[in-house]
Amino acid sequence: MAVLFTKVFGERNTGAAYLSKLIEKNFATSLMRGKFDLDRHVLRSALQSVRPRERAAFNTQLQDDNHQRILYSDFGWTHAAPPIDIIRSAPHAVGTVFVVITKHPVYFLSSLHARPENPKVKTDAMTFEQFMMTPWPVFTRDNLGNRTLESPIHLWNEKMRASLELKDVAERVVYIRYEDLLSEFHETLTKLSEFIPPITDSFDHIRRATRGKGELRYEDFQRRYRFTKIKQDYRKRDLEYIYRKVDQEILKALGYREIM
Repeated sequence: MAVLFTKVFGERNTGAAYLSKLIEKNFATSLMRGKFDLDRHVLRSALQSVRPRERAAFNTQLQDDNHQRILYSDFGWTHAAPPIDIIRSAPHAVGTVFVVITKHPVYFLSSLHARPENPKVKTDAMTFEQFMMTPWPVFTRDNLGNRTLESPIHLWNEKMRASLELKDVAERVVYIRYEDLLSEFHETLTKLSEFIPPITDSFDHIRRATRGKGELRYEDFQRRYRFTKIKQDYRKRDLEYIYRKVDQEILKALGYREIM
């Protein structure tokens, strides 16, 4: 079957939106939905239909409903754990390239601490150490069951474990490390060209950040996410704690290692 679709999976703050835009810009493929795409006017009207104190919970419900709406057509939320059983049985999975973007757990946790993107988690008053030891509530759209995980480290473990299971049920799966996308841009996108036809002979960058006001540039992220900076920028005891909790088999399977 011809490859018609591309589905990107990647946890929050791993560069999934950036990668999706790169794919749309550089490759001939139909990118599957994965974000909360309710029209903003409709969303505003819906939220105003409930009392102010109920709006946060209602917004969460709407996002979960959106994940369920696209689960069988587009395999759900980009940041979800891949729905393995649905992908295994879906006829159109054969014509889909699944692209998983990952980030080293230390960098992932640091980014999540700065931007938790979880309405039940407030990190403003938390140190990085406190954050790593705080339970992490999940939602329906996480596709991990409605439960609370021991910590954000276990969120990385669970999501990455499901992502690795993709290769057992899907014919075409590409794993991309966010750090490689920054340090070896052309070589990393060339991996995708083995599955998805590129539009031109060279790959175009997206030079500015895809979130916020775009103050940061590609080169800023290159400097921030060098592996050598992990040892420089994080306390040894924090690194030791992370590596005790991280699933070592998953770490190695994704091509990462402990950096102390």
